[in-house]
Amino acid sequence: MHPGLLYRPGTRLSDAELTAMRLDGLLFEVGDAFLPADIPETLDARLATLAPRIRDEHVVSGITAAWAHGAGDRPPARCHVRPHVARRLRAPSDGSVVLHDGVVPEHEIQTAGGVRVLTVTATLVDLARSARTDGVRAWLLALVRTDVDQVGAAVDLLRARERLPGKRQAIAVLESSYEEVTR
Repeated sequence: MHPGLLYRPGTRLSDAELTAMRLDGLLFEVGDAFLPADIPETLDARLATLAPRIRDEHVVSGITAAWAHGAGDRPPARCHVRPHVARRLRAPSDGSVVLHDGVVPEHEIQTAGGVRVLTVTATLVDLARSARTDGVRAWLLALVRTDVDQVGAAVDLLRARERLPGKRQAIAVLESSYEEVTR
């Protein structure tokens, strides 16, 4: 995604100008920014809108990764990330980013829009493992609807991991989600 196509409030145009252009149908809102109406809302576009909040050592994860992959219309209020490096990190103090534990293996990461994000398969695993948290199941179902073929790969990924807390429950959640979506 070319940065010239991404309009952030207060940079080149004011909030009022961007809102007027949105009302006129010239722009549409994506995450924290605006895009021209004729540009598709892709993974690159969604992640590029989050780029100012994400540090180089972070990987977008959880419900934020689900939104980036096409689940839902609006991003979560807080951006969820995990570390990409094996050293202790701190989340920004403003509360806009939630930092989760656990270093992400390289094979579960893809880069788009200049930001690292969990792959769809790894995102499904991440969501299935935290499905008891409020609102996560809805994001999981939305992501399954966007890419139902990845559920089998997510179950295989879970089965391949040896010691993983909540592994059986996560597999059951993925299987029930698949059943619910494909009925």
